Amino acid sequence: MRVVVLFSGGKDSSLAALLLEPFFEEIELVNFSFGHDDSWTRAEDAARELGHPLRRVIFSADVLERALEMLQSTGYPYDALNYIHPIAVETVAKECEFVADGTRRDDRAPKMDFGAIQSLEDRLHVQYLRPLAGLGKRAIKAMASRYLDFEEALSERYPASDFEVGLRYALRERHGQGEVDRIFPSNHTHTRVIRRKRFVQEIKGQEDQACQSIQSES
Repeated sequence: MRVVVLFSGGKDSSLAALLLEPFFEEIELVNFSFGHDDSWTRAEDAARELGHPLRRVIFSADVLERALEMLQSTGYPYDALNYIHPIAVETVAKECEFVADGTRRDDRAPKMDFGAIQSLEDRLHVQYLRPLAGLGKRAIKAMASRYLDFEEALSERYPASDFEVGLRYALRERHGQGEVDRIFPSNHTHTRVIRRKRFVQEIKGQEDQACQSIQSES
């Protein structure tokens, strides 16, 4: 079986891909961007570490225009992100029976509700998979740390390649950093996968440290 996974190069979409490996012979990672920055190369590097092929898809210009309009009219990113995400999911769902992403239990955006998921599956005869849907942030961090090395950085540094990073870049390019600061939270972070741990001894030697780190944050 084959599954297509929306992929940013961060720990969430990477962990989602890893969790699907026992069930699918072929996993294709797909990165969506607006074509104005090079953050997609972070996803390319992470995909190489995971060992799965990456395909890059650039949104049409009208998707970006509509998303920027929504950002500026609402003054916050959630509506724009929830507008973009189903477009990406449906784009890949038209070519593969199984489509997946790394959206989490705690995500506010991007996230499809039950009605939108049911409509997608019924219209296109596909199965939409969310391996992280039942997991919280701390559990995901502990699980990802067992098999991946990753770093966390402020979103304004474009550490990964997801919808928010692309919108931040496009908004800054057109309207300046002040408009980005008005709409997006200043302390928001993204993760970037650096390496997939290859050996069992690496995993066993570091999982206790990862769990201790999670517990110290609680």
